[in-house]
Amino acid sequence: MKKDILPEPYQIPKMGTSGLRLKQEQYNRAGFLEQFTEGIARYFKEITSTTKIAENNTHLLLGGDPREGNSERIKTMASILTAHGFTVIVPENGLASTPAMSHAIRHLKTIGAIILTASHNPFTDVGIKINTANGAPALTDCTERINELQNDVQDYLTQDYKTALTEGLIKTIDIISMYADLLDKMFSFKDMREKIEGTPVSAVFDSMHGAAGPFAREVFVNRLGLDPLMLREEPRTDLGGFDDKGEPKHPEPDFDYVSDLINQNSTNQFSIAAAWDSDVDRRLDGGSGFFLESADEFAIFARYSHLINIQSMFNNTIYFCRSTVTSHAIDLMSNELTTIFKDKTIKTVQTPTGFKWIAELGNWGVEESNGVGNPALREKDGIFATVFLLKIILETGKTPLQLMEDIWKDHGRVYFTRGEVSGSDPIEKEALINILKEAQSQIGNRFGTLTLENAGSWDYKHPETGEIAEKNAAYFLEFSDGNSIKARFSGTGSGGYTLRVYCSKFDKNYSIPKTRIVQPMKDAFDDFLQNGGFKGKSEKYTDSNQPDVYL
Repeated sequence: MKKDILPEPYQIPKMGTSGLRLKQEQYNRAGFLEQFTEGIARYFKEITSTTKIAENNTHLLLGGDPREGNSERIKTMASILTAHGFTVIVPENGLASTPAMSHAIRHLKTIGAIILTASHNPFTDVGIKINTANGAPALTDCTERINELQNDVQDYLTQDYKTALTEGLIKTIDIISMYADLLDKMFSFKDMREKIEGTPVSAVFDSMHGAAGPFAREVFVNRLGLDPLMLREEPRTDLGGFDDKGEPKHPEPDFDYVSDLINQNSTNQFSIAAAWDSDVDRRLDGGSGFFLESADEFAIFARYSHLINIQSMFNNTIYFCRSTVTSHAIDLMSNELTTIFKDKTIKTVQTPTGFKWIAELGNWGVEESNGVGNPALREKDGIFATVFLLKIILETGKTPLQLMEDIWKDHGRVYFTRGEVSGSDPIEKEALINILKEAQSQIGNRFGTLTLENAGSWDYKHPETGEIAEKNAAYFLEFSDGNSIKARFSGTGSGGYTLRVYCSKFDKNYSIPKTRIVQPMKDAFDDFLQNGGFKGKSEKYTDSNQPDVYL
């Protein structure tokens, strides 16, 4: 063990959604990772010095997605953490999905995990996030304290990696089997396999060269006996490299990035189709020529939650959570949920964006960014969602579209799309903020074909304590005829700014072409920005290249 001095310590930025994402070159600066890790080590040392946080009070998990540099970062970080007296548990090859890490924290009873992932961002970005002893992403009090400690670091402890490995301070686990065992308990793989053998199921999966490939093969091929078409299965450090324009590919299960999967699904040859992002917490599910939106699929899961073994995980109150910008499809089902869970109190709750808020309450949760959480762990879980959809298809004999239409017939449809306004100029960002903050002064004015009827910002009131948990900076614009827009600045970028824009409208008629519903909101929002003096416009709306079965 030795102490190394940092000649010029960095001013490390605060974490966003439980972690920090920066460009490769920023994380690769001399001493930056060491300073960053030293602050984390000091934090866990601080909270465990007088309190038993977990049964294994000196054990930390360390692993992540396969992006460039992560394998070496794991060695550097383990050398610092073990120098502070921690036992570091590393998945084989350092590769792990975020939901598997969440499960492993609780299964192994560690004090938390450090997860190396920039999620859906390209390999040119690096991310490091913290999960705490309950398996959930760290809340603000944790990340702010870590940041304070990081920016107080002048020197750091370290020891030789091979020595730490030899002394048993670094342990390796088979996290893939551990995760598959959890799903087996929830879904009863033996029963599913028997149904698959009786009714052959065709599948196509896209792992996007992230961490998903080995997990998907273990679950769907080895455990369930499927013979799927596997696209981009191999984990790669460049997560697929560059596109035809020379831009790094995004390992994101969004319609902009899964053209091969869309083409395969459009043949109607596959009962189920899915893609997962780099750390496997996001997914895009569908099949038989159709794809499900995140909040809509969540509604299906709520209806069929009796099919999985999770009942013992619930308290007297079951929370169905969604981030404030997520489609309110689950809200429409409150009466049905009360009937399904007769002996429980059901609450549907809006939280800020960031799964840490949903994880804090536990139970069910959904975010518009293709993420669904379940009671078994405290993260979004892409493969869980796909297995659940497969289970429902096997039990009902219905296609994803038929399952969705059953919900829409009973409750109506929330037409939903999201886009973004992005740039690199901080002055431009301030102009956007001012336009949104002053939106109330525009009430009564007409933008495009719609009239602005209400506007403001939204903060999160905790459903149990009633306290305002955090300023959310989510702005809303309510237009005539039930058209609603919400906007927020993303906390998961690695440079510049991105304003996420969400458009939604409820209609009892579920078979209207989606573009016809959402286009007036797009036009109104662009007109609203231009009226405020902003020269840019919103773009990359998800419906622009989403297959629409009702055209």
